[in-house]
Amino acid sequence: MKRVIVYGDLHGCLEEFKALRDKIGINSYDFEICVGDIINKGPYLAHIMISYMQDHNIKAVLGNNEIKSIKQYRQYLSKGEEYLKTLRPFEAATVLSLNSDDFSFLNSLPYFLKIKNLTVLHGGLTPFMSLDKLDCALKREITLIRFLNEKFRPVLLSDQKNHNKFWAEVYDGREGFIVSGHHPFKEPKIEKYAVDIDTGCVYGGKLTAIIFKKDDDNNFDTKNYEFVYQKSKSDYWGNYLNGKQK
Repeated sequence: MKRVIVYGDLHGCLEEFKALRDKIGINSYDFEICVGDIINKGPYLAHIMISYMQDHNIKAVLGNNEIKSIKQYRQYLSKGEEYLKTLRPFEAATVLSLNSDDFSFLNSLPYFLKIKNLTVLHGGLTPFMSLDKLDCALKREITLIRFLNEKFRPVLLSDQKNHNKFWAEVYDGREGFIVSGHHPFKEPKIEKYAVDIDTGCVYGGKLTAIIFKKDDDNNFDTKNYEFVYQKSKSDYWGNYLNGKQK
């Protein structure tokens, strides 16, 4: 393993993902991982995204969209076709695209992954969380955390008056250097001990990869990393909301 390459939220943007990997020049010594939300909202269905990840041995951690789709697929197996009517069209399409192997793949994804001094997760942490002491509810919560209030507790995205700090602004490095996604920024959100690399590809932004190489201590250099970008071909989610994309 000479390089660790972490990708931001894919959301079904397979063409941009392929182009980004070509731009980076992937080789057999690279370790590739996505911050989660590889499925939903974009142009390619879950089955295709999962097959590509498996075919190229690309790892991922759980995003909130994977967790949601796992739950919805289970409900579909239990309740049948009528259940699909309770879902939004893109959610139903995701469920119908999955097979048992896809479901097993999603179920196998970890909530976080540590690679030496790096940690990859989807959302974020509060100052009160330790990754080795998370119960099931807190594991799900780390896929959703964005902003914290004055008491450093998570708040909803819609609760903008209480957006005191983005979680990475107060993270102290105790779990290593964290690479996350979940909240889209125009450019990577860089803090001392963390970086958010969701740059909104599915919303017409770009897909971001961050590349780490080993330092003299055989850890990964978290001060001299590199970003590589691939511009999105379209605002896929906006097109979907406006009825221009099925």
